[in-house]
Amino acid sequence: MVDTLLNWREFAKRIRLLYWINAEFKCYELKRGLTKLKSQYDSMAIAADYIYKEDNALAEFSRRLQCYRPNYTPVSKGDLRLFWLGANQAQDESGFLQALRRVCNVTVFKNIDGNYGIWYGRENSSFAEIRCVNDEALLTQISRAHAEGGIDLLLGQMWAGLISKEVLSKVQAMGIPVINIAMDDRLPVHWSTYKGIRLGSVGLSPGTDMVLTTCSETCLWYGIEHCPALFWPLASDPTLFAPSKEQIRDIDVLFIGNCYGIRGEIVSYLQQNGINVECYGRGWANGYVDAAQNTDLSKRARIILGIGTVGHCKDVYTLKLRDFDALMTGALYITHRNPDLCQIFQEGNEIECYESPQELIKKIKYYLDNPLERERIGNAGQQRAITYHNWDERLITTFRQLGMLQ
Repeated sequence: MVDTLLNWREFAKRIRLLYWINAEFKCYELKRGLTKLKSQYDSMAIAADYIYKEDNALAEFSRRLQCYRPNYTPVSKGDLRLFWLGANQAQDESGFLQALRRVCNVTVFKNIDGNYGIWYGRENSSFAEIRCVNDEALLTQISRAHAEGGIDLLLGQMWAGLISKEVLSKVQAMGIPVINIAMDDRLPVHWSTYKGIRLGSVGLSPGTDMVLTTCSETCLWYGIEHCPALFWPLASDPTLFAPSKEQIRDIDVLFIGNCYGIRGEIVSYLQQNGINVECYGRGWANGYVDAAQNTDLSKRARIILGIGTVGHCKDVYTLKLRDFDALMTGALYITHRNPDLCQIFQEGNEIECYESPQELIKKIKYYLDNPLERERIGNAGQQRAITYHNWDERLITTFRQLGMLQ
């Protein structure tokens, strides 16, 4: 049955009309789900007379921290004992984990196979088995680390489909606050229920003391769920992504990311109109690249292409690590006109944006023909990223806001 379904999906991808119908349906479902969620939470906020305020979220975390550790005082950089539960090694080692280790004393979670990060299961693993295995591994490792040297904080990228709120409550009972990073909150599935269990980051709310979300509007949603949340843009590492002045930029346009959703459509349009685009990631001819290859390629690009949409949608956006890594390279970064990103970087001066393939190709051709203007914007974006959006700065600022670092 599974093989038949996979074969049907591959067949559907090859038939352009079927692929288009499937893509339109998935986009419709996602947007309908988001509209429903927004309506639900807006109504709940009105009924509860709730208004999200960042200061209130920070105050609630402080109250909880004092309950866990009444005598806790902020520590110096390097002395915060942090247990990290990651999800994607290549993603985390592209600057985040290196900075985390500079800022904190870090213990890293290893899954049942002895590998980095949360366990996603094997081919026949059940939903319950995956959660049970991750729960046991987390509790065993964090208990050991806490007994040996103490743990001040559990930080992770976690979903209720892979780990349970009950095990996080046990961590809290040890006097350890729990913070979760949520990077996919505009996917309605992460606010849904499966077999009676809330999924996503929100499903872990009873065992979570703060959510760091990359989607600004969901701070209110978490607040209504009685879980403090902060809008938390991502960042990058200048020591990895900033090239030397002698770096040769020999790639006209670079895209790094897996081929899915509207990405293939956009790249094909550019190529059909004479733009030389080099693509790397699963599904492209060049294939997957690791963190080191990612940084090396990014430093060679004149223009880095961003595709900031969610799934098959053309007008639902989310922040990506690429948004910050690309800017850190000093290349001109051009991506979808995501309102969250345009709050952080100034369009036309630090980044360039587009809404349609036609606008994109017009701007790419202009900036390939005008290198001085391209370099001016690339350099300005890089300076903004280095100053305000490097991982060390992001982490230190956050832990100080939370009252955990001096």
